[in-house]
Amino acid sequence: MRLPGVSRGLRPGRKPLVSIPRSHRRAYNLAVVGGGITGLTSVWQASHDPQCTGITLYEKEPRLGGWLQSEKIPVDGGHVLFEYGPRTLRSSFPASLPLINMITELGLLDQVITTSRKSSAARNRFIYYPDHLVKIPSLDLSSITNSINSITQLFQTLQAEPLFKNALSGFLLEPTQPSRPPSEWQEDESIASFISRRFHPNIAENLLSAVMHGIYAGDIDQLSAQTILGSLRNLDDVGIFRGMFDRAVQQKTSALMDDFIGSSLISRTQKSEEFLPERADVVRASTFTLKGGTQQLVEGLETALKKSDKVKIMTGTDIKSMIQRQGSDSISIQTAKSGTERFNRVIAALPTPALSKILESRTNHPNQKAPPYDTINKLQAHNYATTIMVINLYYPNPNLLPVEGFGYLIPRSIPADQNPECGLGVIFASATSTGQNALHPDRDESQDTAPGTKLTIMMGGHYWDGWKDSDYPDHDSAVKMARAMLQRHLGITDAPTLARSRLQKDAVPQYTVGHLDRMYSLSKTVRNDFNRRLVLAGNWYAGIGVGDCVRSGILAAGLGTGRMTLPAKTEDGQPGGPWTEYNYRDWDFEGGIPTAPVRLFDYDLKSTRVR
Repeated sequence: MRLPGVSRGLRPGRKPLVSIPRSHRRAYNLAVVGGGITGLTSVWQASHDPQCTGITLYEKEPRLGGWLQSEKIPVDGGHVLFEYGPRTLRSSFPASLPLINMITELGLLDQVITTSRKSSAARNRFIYYPDHLVKIPSLDLSSITNSINSITQLFQTLQAEPLFKNALSGFLLEPTQPSRPPSEWQEDESIASFISRRFHPNIAENLLSAVMHGIYAGDIDQLSAQTILGSLRNLDDVGIFRGMFDRAVQQKTSALMDDFIGSSLISRTQKSEEFLPERADVVRASTFTLKGGTQQLVEGLETALKKSDKVKIMTGTDIKSMIQRQGSDSISIQTAKSGTERFNRVIAALPTPALSKILESRTNHPNQKAPPYDTINKLQAHNYATTIMVINLYYPNPNLLPVEGFGYLIPRSIPADQNPECGLGVIFASATSTGQNALHPDRDESQDTAPGTKLTIMMGGHYWDGWKDSDYPDHDSAVKMARAMLQRHLGITDAPTLARSRLQKDAVPQYTVGHLDRMYSLSKTVRNDFNRRLVLAGNWYAGIGVGDCVRSGILAAGLGTGRMTLPAKTEDGQPGGPWTEYNYRDWDFEGGIPTAPVRLFDYDLKSTRVR
């Protein structure tokens, strides 16, 4: 089944030959610090390695899963499911392939709910500006008539709505904008700077700031253009529109090399082959989720790990120190619960501020090495994350909303009197909770059994930078603020019958200007300080989405520990993957942050199939 996505080496029946260098064929034990989705994925991947004799997972909190938190609550007529972290999972090629493959291996594919690209939740997305909802135009090219009508509507919307002021001229004049001089190509810049330079400042203020509120809860004056918009910024020399047109004509797309690598390394059985068409359908969807919420993925991993006799899970365990001793490459981890244990390899899947604090701690052991100050300093320099207040509201009225769709985002350019709550956006959670069963597309599925309307309101983000704990709203204040915002924006005056809130402190790491260079430098320093025995993984380094974290965990357990190398060929002699077009044998993944030095590349869609 053809689908833009995976190289020929990843087609059914052509499994990559993942090789293991001789220097690391010996048995080893592994510690994974951090029980969020990255840490759980790392443990799951490593548990399939026959040379791994034991894995200990350390988690400070009493529960696993990190920010993946779902709650099923009984109400009149059934139950509703609230999410306090990620709620929808991105369906895209090739980024979602490792996550979908893992879901399949865990036996959860029958629990997947997909959102069709033709649904209102996929097609109707709004921005609130300056005092009303504005639908983001989408093109329907299914027929000549629909194409003419949608293009006409697009131009009318761009001309009529204040949200799109200067957008039309900005888009039309983009090809005439000068590119940066070659001497500046390697210098990063903010998203605000890049979009303003190539298009118009209003496009950055009104459109991009809203999008970044929805993804990063961040400030476009600080977020890195090269890290987040690299596929567009790499076209700066020829022009964005011309570059995109050339890609379309050549049937190419900008792809992340690590996504292909993660898909090739993930542990697979015959189960993945059996559900190839169904997995392809999930990739084609707009988004997907799980019937029991994203926490069901955590529970599936936890169930699988508890079946392994080589995995030990230690929740509620605070690490006191992580050191190396003189004359030894192993890493010693000390906890109050289990004392000190030594490991050949360690994967740190926790926030950089927490890791730096652990590495600063010392023990009384006479042979411990000096603190790795270079690593500590670079970890401490990467310590900026935004805080979000999540408010979930349930109303028994199923016809509460004036529009149908995914929800709306709020740009930073909105007048202050229209956003005194520091709102980031509102998700129409009832729409994102329903869809089709992945194994039975003709069957409608929902996370909820009770009729009604669910809404999720997000506040804070970069607006709350520098706030003290006493500054944040409590539950009652947050609900009051959310209701006031809904009344002003949507005219909703009904009282919710159920309200839950949760303050997610330092939840979203911010990839600020210069992020990629800092991560490459940090990775090199960690490799040197820990002789390649410490691996860094998770959303603080190379992607904040659930799929990004799954990929990070797979790369950490496979390449980061030195256990695997990239395959040159598949079992039937086909090229192992897109990396074979590069000097991949010289790529260094062991220790530090395992990521390909070729980050983005133009991938030929004509040579792809799903695996």
